[in-house]
Amino acid sequence: MSKGTSAEDGRLPRTVRMKSADLRKNIVKVMGRVQYGREHIQAVRYQDPQAVIVPVDWYEQACRAMGEEVRLPTGDDDPDSTPR
Repeated sequence: MSKGTSAEDGRLPRTVRMKSADLRKNIVKVMGRVQYGREHIQAVRYQDPQAVIVPVDWYEQACRAMGEEVRLPTGDDDPDSTPR
């Protein structure tokens, strides 16, 4: 686990629901909450869960646990050129 994650001290991060509009308004703060392992954020739109934002190391561990390839862009990839 990366430094500062809650799992290091045996506690799982809590999952927090957040409306997509609030997520858009506060994306930098949300990323900080996720990055330092305090929370996983469930993005909801019209009361319907859409996605969960988790730390990168958590995602990588989950992929390995499921026998899946970790498919994250490298640092050389231009994030603005990613197809939408």
